[in-house]
Amino acid sequence: MRRKIQGRIYEFCYMLEAGISVIIAVAVIILGVKLFWDMLHSTVYDNDGSVLVDILDKAMTLAIGVEFIKMLCKHTPQTVVEVLVFAIAKQLVVFHTTPLENLLNVAAIAGLFAVRKFLIRSSDISDKSPNKQDGKEDKS
Repeated sequence: MRRKIQGRIYEFCYMLEAGISVIIAVAVIILGVKLFWDMLHSTVYDNDGSVLVDILDKAMTLAIGVEFIKMLCKHTPQTVVEVLVFAIAKQLVVFHTTPLENLLNVAAIAGLFAVRKFLIRSSDISDKSPNKQDGKEDKS
């Protein structure tokens, strides 16, 4: 009885995550269209480059949103590392930080790549995919 209730709660949480993923996906699509519209109707050639920084900020935010959706749909360490790499890369590329902060951001990205290379096993990457049934991959 207890396991049955736990199973139903787990399924509910899974569906809730899927619903949140759909909501975020709709927001990313709408904001992507808005970003494209803003790019068409903005003056890119200003003196201080603030329009380009704004476009980069919004584009990187959308990329982080897409990676976050992937993380919610596929629970693997690989997707978590990808979200973190994008978030740190946004901080490094878009914002004007001190050289020490830049060094720390680069070190953090290098550390995440090292984690991905040396600590994530292949069994962690190939978590349950939709094409797998009973431990066998669907080759069709």
